[in-house]
Amino acid sequence: MTRQALFLAFLLLSSAYAFIKGDQPERIGAATLLGGASLTVLVASPLGTRFHGVESGILIIDMSILGIFLWLSIRSTRFWPIWIAAMLGAEVVIHVALVIAPEVVPRAYMHALALWSWFAQLVLVIATWRHRRRLMRLGADVPWKS
Repeated sequence: MTRQALFLAFLLLSSAYAFIKGDQPERIGAATLLGGASLTVLVASPLGTRFHGVESGILIIDMSILGIFLWLSIRSTRFWPIWIAAMLGAEVVIHVALVIAPEVVPRAYMHALALWSWFAQLVLVIATWRHRRRLMRLGADVPWKS
């Protein structure tokens, strides 16, 4: 099974888990990551030139998703959105670094971006699991700051 197929399976399973077992912040996070991954496929350069230069479409998506997770980290009572925002910040820095050092091997650029997507999905799974634990332990888990 290819890495892309494994990531797709992980993306779908982690998003389904967050949609079914999470509260609003987890669902918003899942929808954002799922939507971002879907849009990334649509805006990526054609196969022959993909990752040979800054992927501006992917950069715009990454910055938009970063904004959503920054908003979630400010408005929700959860701590995990700031972790995903930090990962997305690292992705944006990778895009900027390619402008500074354009001789980077395209495959290294691609893998550097992809790495953070795996970690973001893992954080979402852990966040949803912790939400469930708080619900069982406390009976409630307030999602938003007042």
